[in-house]
Amino acid sequence: MINSKDISVIVQGKINSVETPQCLNSIRKYLPEAEIILSTWEEDDVSGLDYDVLVKSPDPGTAVMPIKRKLFYNNLNRQLLSTQEGLKKANRKYALKLRSDLILTGDKFLEYFDKFPARTNNYNLFRHKVLADVFYTRFCIRCKKLKNNIPVPFHVSDWWLFGLREDLITYFADTSLVKEPGFTDYFTLAENKNKISPYGGATFKFPPEQYFCYSCFARNYNDIHMNDAADISESLTEKSRECIINNFIILGYEQSGIYLNKYIFSKNKNPHHYIGLYNFYKYESEYKKYCDNNYQISAAKPIFEDDKPGYSYLRVQKHCSKLLAPSTPLTGKLEQIFIGIPLALAAYGIDLIKEKFRRKG
Repeated sequence: MINSKDISVIVQGKINSVETPQCLNSIRKYLPEAEIILSTWEEDDVSGLDYDVLVKSPDPGTAVMPIKRKLFYNNLNRQLLSTQEGLKKANRKYALKLRSDLILTGDKFLEYFDKFPARTNNYNLFRHKVLADVFYTRFCIRCKKLKNNIPVPFHVSDWWLFGLREDLITYFADTSLVKEPGFTDYFTLAENKNKISPYGGATFKFPPEQYFCYSCFARNYNDIHMNDAADISESLTEKSRECIINNFIILGYEQSGIYLNKYIFSKNKNPHHYIGLYNFYKYESEYKKYCDNNYQISAAKPIFEDDKPGYSYLRVQKHCSKLLAPSTPLTGKLEQIFIGIPLALAAYGIDLIKEKFRRKG
């Protein structure tokens, strides 16, 4: 297995006084000989933190986007710049890009690095497949305006990534910072108001995960092009799946041992309560379909949102997870108790009854 002495860990992002020390300590515990590169902002206080190399950059700032009367901060440029600057200092064979509030509970993810070697003949960009998290590696999203599950191509999680250092450089180094506020306000502009984003009330041109992934493959393959998040076709979706299956290995918490402390659901065995996310079973299924027909799937099949009762059940899970999440404020917890969970349970019950009658008919 890979030795930790061959790994550079880029811990990127804003310093959190509670979670960043936990993050760094977990790296020292489970990757004891790894090089820790802390990439953050000039104004952040790093006193008392355990790292080997410090990178401080000018904060590129954020853009604000109102969604459902709440403010969402698009930190795309912050994540991209801190990752790029951290990778510049990495000098070991392998690199782990890690949010500064993620925590390791082991080095189990290393066991999966060589487990899915087969590839198709197309879109073999990375020299070796890169490990990524199920949150938020999407294949579709529920879009109320379009009244359907809409495919979302090139949407690979940006929580953490592990692979050959050269492959992570390929993924991030040549991606441009976006121009704000035009990027985040994209779907509010007059020329784009007739377009329907699959991300509902979100107005950004692309979410960060999709922007990083799409940008990488678009600059390396001439047949891959998207104008924006609303620019979706069956052909593009198929290309996306082949790009992902050939260049990534998607792991859940059970496989990786990496979680986000403020999101309790990141430890869930079945993360599909967030609709349209990959899980390990789905990754194995697509690996078998595209790359190796003889591969034996090891993960149990979870409940998917392919039918209405399954979808409604996942909504119940989602609202319960929000209730239990440490990051949910008191007002949010009350909203889940009195509105979110009761409505989801009612919808689940109605869909079960409808499904029962449908099968009888």
